[in-house]
Amino acid sequence: MKTGAKIAAGVFIYFLVWALAVWLIGTDITKKTEGNRITFMNRMVSRIKETGSTDPEAISAPFEKEDIPEKIEVISADDLSKLNTIDDGEKTYLRTMEDESGNITDIVIFSYENSPDHRMLILAEVSLIVAVIPLVIFAAAVYRKILKPFRELSEYPAKLSRGITNEGIPETKNRIFGKYIWGMNMLNDRLDSDRKQIDRLMYDRKKFVSVLAHGIKTPVANIKLYSEAIETGLYRNGEADPEDKKIAEKIGKNADDIAKLVGEILDDPGSLRNTYEPQISTFYLKDISDRITEEFRNRLNVSSIPFEVEQSGNPMVESDFEALIRCLSQLMENAIKYGDGTGIKLKLYRQDDTTFMGVVNKGASLTKEEIPFVFNCYWRGSNSKDKEGSGIGLYEAKSIIKALGGDIMMRIENDETEVLIYLN
Repeated sequence: MKTGAKIAAGVFIYFLVWALAVWLIGTDITKKTEGNRITFMNRMVSRIKETGSTDPEAISAPFEKEDIPEKIEVISADDLSKLNTIDDGEKTYLRTMEDESGNITDIVIFSYENSPDHRMLILAEVSLIVAVIPLVIFAAAVYRKILKPFRELSEYPAKLSRGITNEGIPETKNRIFGKYIWGMNMLNDRLDSDRKQIDRLMYDRKKFVSVLAHGIKTPVANIKLYSEAIETGLYRNGEADPEDKKIAEKIGKNADDIAKLVGEILDDPGSLRNTYEPQISTFYLKDISDRITEEFRNRLNVSSIPFEVEQSGNPMVESDFEALIRCLSQLMENAIKYGDGTGIKLKLYRQDDTTFMGVVNKGASLTKEEIPFVFNCYWRGSNSKDKEGSGIGLYEAKSIIKALGGDIMMRIENDETEVLIYLN
């Protein structure tokens, strides 16, 4: 039986037993109270006949307080007008007294302030509490086992689709989401593998196009020279033939067109033209630090890399939140990959009208001479040996930040590497 069916069956059985218990206890209370009161009234009528006293003290010993009336009154059968003075709010019982001939001589009125129903009310209140307690426990268990984990897991597919997380979902003993977590982690691994393969293919494509374009440049330049020689009559002792000149001009124009196309190919970083469109929203600076900390906490703990957040104030920022998370995640990935593992710091602050976000890692693995090239597409530094990568992460980050009206820069100083994003 599945977990949901077991829970439903357990809840149904619990409330069935609860309802049955309430009904049995309530029936027993009602019967017992009514029976005790009838017994008391019968005994009291006999005592009144014998002694004429309406004091219940003499026979009250075996009875409970609820069984003894607050008032006992005897009226003559000839004067029944007093029955009209009985308070309807009281629980009233009438008993008759007869003579030896069976004629009614008197009527005994037993007045109770509380009816047996008040015990039923107490029972109902207690039983309601008993019923609510397991519901509260059940609701708390549902929140802890289902709603809270689901709220945390529900954001993961969106992060995965935007490529702003490489962190898998931590394994858990929760059987409800076990298969989901396993499947999402498999999907994450597959997407990560596909991204790396696409990056390699794009790199190979760019390399091929670059080699091909550079190979075309020299023949095109030669064709241009030959066309100019023909156009000037170099091969005819300086006397250009009009027809040859027209053909040479056409050849030269085509050579210029080819040279221009080759230049555009070399300037285009391999089909990575920036098609990013900002999605502007308003958020606080702390939202950035909370998200990055959440994304990388487990990974940094497992790798035993110290991590701290240096944040000054909590100003409101108007920009693309998810895009900034993507860029900062790339900087964090680089800090983990290329740093020496002795510490990473996330810096967030605002100065005048500019917002700064940066990642600092200990262990400067690049030379200062390489800094001007780190944001070029497909460029990989001297620290990339035996490290996976394609050289497009920082290029994409710079493209996104530029689209947001800011810029990104790198600084190496005192054995520390800092990559700083600033937004105006």
